[in-house]
Amino acid sequence: MSSLRRNKNNLMGSLSPEEGLRPTVANSFTPPTPEVKPKQKRRRLSSEYKLQILAELDRCTDYGEQGAILRREGLYTSSITEWRRARDAGALGALDKIRGRKPKYDSRDNQIKKLENELEQAKAKLAQAEAIIDVQKKVSEIFGIVSPMSEKNEKSS
Repeated sequence: MSSLRRNKNNLMGSLSPEEGLRPTVANSFTPPTPEVKPKQKRRRLSSEYKLQILAELDRCTDYGEQGAILRREGLYTSSITEWRRARDAGALGALDKIRGRKPKYDSRDNQIKKLENELEQAKAKLAQAEAIIDVQKKVSEIFGIVSPMSEKNEKSS
């Protein structure tokens, strides 16, 4: 009867510790936050990493070593068995290939690439020729050699 009176008088409806239940605190309620945590992205593991883990697991000899490696890396045994099957089938190296459609090349695209390469080569040859001409001019000035082009320029002026 005394517990019923306490429940009516107490807003939270909890009983005292002597009566066997935990007391509740009125100010302990915190409203839920409306923020949503971003969804974690799925891990993409390279074939090099998978082969490295498989080699490490194959080297394990003591009891519990493999489990420790799996816990450390956050992996499951089902993933390991799939990786081993793929490795044994020789398909594990092919996992790094980029998926999806291949870009389509037109004959004009090939022609454009060819012309761009030719232009770069021509620019490189021109820069080399200009450097050679500058060196020749400096050498002729040092030795006092007069070039036929400079004589023509002096006569016409």
